[in-house]
Amino acid sequence: MNPYAQGGWKNSANPNALDWSSNVPPRPSLLGALPFFSPASPPTLLSFTFASFNPSILNSTVTGPQSRLYFRITTDSPTAPCTAFFDATGNAVAIIEWRDQPVVEIRGILSKRRTSQWLALSQNGSRRKMEALGKQFVWVPNGDLICLYAAGVNHSQLYAQVSRDNNSVILELTAEAIQLGLLESCVVAAFLLQCGKNID
Repeated sequence: MNPYAQGGWKNSANPNALDWSSNVPPRPSLLGALPFFSPASPPTLLSFTFASFNPSILNSTVTGPQSRLYFRITTDSPTAPCTAFFDATGNAVAIIEWRDQPVVEIRGILSKRRTSQWLALSQNGSRRKMEALGKQFVWVPNGDLICLYAAGVNHSQLYAQVSRDNNSVILELTAEAIQLGLLESCVVAAFLLQCGKNID
């Protein structure tokens, strides 16, 4: 057995040698002496769209997979003293009180606190910390996206990302984020990050 042929090195004198120019994925070592890592596939993302702006995200809807309505967002008046989030059945999910220092509350998840504490800006202004369900996360800009990762790690585990176009804001969550119960927190955070109001 020729170990070079097994390793995939091209050998024109040996027609049985492996050809790496094909799209065949690498095979693990036969003897298990070398570690083998298959390329990680990107996580499947579920999209939630803030749309139907009336005239802005302050009055909008959030639809999810199969264009199903998940949330309705309403703001009291142009002076915006209060923004409320309602689920598809009309139950209040979250409320933001627009004061000099805005306050947010998410039913069953986040007790009333300042938005500047919940989405605390880092000292260098490069990220925002977020607590949800007893876990710490960070929102980090990445090109045209704002990405959510677990805090204190090397940002390899993506939980959510937010993007914007002219008529909508797109929040994409991983299945793991949904299983952890992060949907409501991420919807409110995405809203705060994209609403254009001062949250500090």
